[in-house]
Amino acid sequence: MDSRYLARGLWVTLSGKIQKSKKFRLPEETSVLVALIVLIGIVGALRPTFLKPTNLLNLAASYAIAALLAGCIVYLLSMGEIDLSFGWILNLSAVLAGISMIAGVPVWLGVLIGVTAGTVMGALNGVLTVFMRLPLIIITLGTASVFQGISLISNNSGSVVPTDEKITQHIFFRALGGSIDTPIPIILIFVVLCFFGLHLLLHKTRFGYRILAIGSNPEAARLAGIPTKKIKIQVCALMGAVSGVGGVLFLGFRGAVDPTTGGQMLLPVVAAAIIGGTPLSGGAGTVWGSLLGAMIVGVIGVGVVFIGIDAVWGTLVTGLVILFAIGVDQVVRVRKKRAS
Repeated sequence: MDSRYLARGLWVTLSGKIQKSKKFRLPEETSVLVALIVLIGIVGALRPTFLKPTNLLNLAASYAIAALLAGCIVYLLSMGEIDLSFGWILNLSAVLAGISMIAGVPVWLGVLIGVTAGTVMGALNGVLTVFMRLPLIIITLGTASVFQGISLISNNSGSVVPTDEKITQHIFFRALGGSIDTPIPIILIFVVLCFFGLHLLLHKTRFGYRILAIGSNPEAARLAGIPTKKIKIQVCALMGAVSGVGGVLFLGFRGAVDPTTGGQMLLPVVAAAIIGGTPLSGGAGTVWGSLLGAMIVGVIGVGVVFIGIDAVWGTLVTGLVILFAIGVDQVVRVRKKRAS
């Protein structure tokens, strides 16, 4: 088929979506917000202490890093890709930042080292998936183990714990660790600001438009002149950078990094994005929805403990919610196809 027709078809599809979006309708995250409020209400009705503002803020702060990663993995899901290595990128970034600080590197430079390392690892994922012509999920299945192995070698399979008072009393650790009293945890404020940036980047820039176009129809996007390979590498680098930021935030928030840090983040992060309304098929994504999805995952995980149920049930409930969200998304898509 002539590339001009494919390009024109892609433009018509996207412009049609834009025209539809101009009509008044509730934000697509509304249903997720309602579900979050109902879930909080149920747990609060069973255990009223759960509704204390302090408990809710602590819950939000403890899931802030997972939420940040979910907000960025929306970019990959919107392209029809998924990264399995971001947890270990977070781990290795935090380890490198912590080791650098312990070695005498200034704290802010250590933070920069961690974020830079994450960016490089993410870009490496992108380069490998583009030049090996393999799905990102397969590439990151291998690189996840590589990053984990490097982390274990770097920290001698132990925890990285900065103990020097010059480090622990630095504004970075005091602010993230809660030593500075603020009405809202600083880590939560920072993550929400990041979400504004991620939302604007995906929905208000040419870069974001290209990501959604690639997810809708990769071949048509390529024929329309979109540099698909370059965009994939850039998105992977962005995922790595955000994972690096998550790593240094974790180091500042917890004050230490252990060998398992980040390894258990795959389920809650991907679950948050899916529950938030981002389809696995690509072509669409909601950054704010992933934030609400992360809070739902957090309420499930903490709520079962408040109610008095064994914490292992939280994982089961999260899995069921994911299946439900995927099922609803599939039903909606089938109905839209029939209607068109």
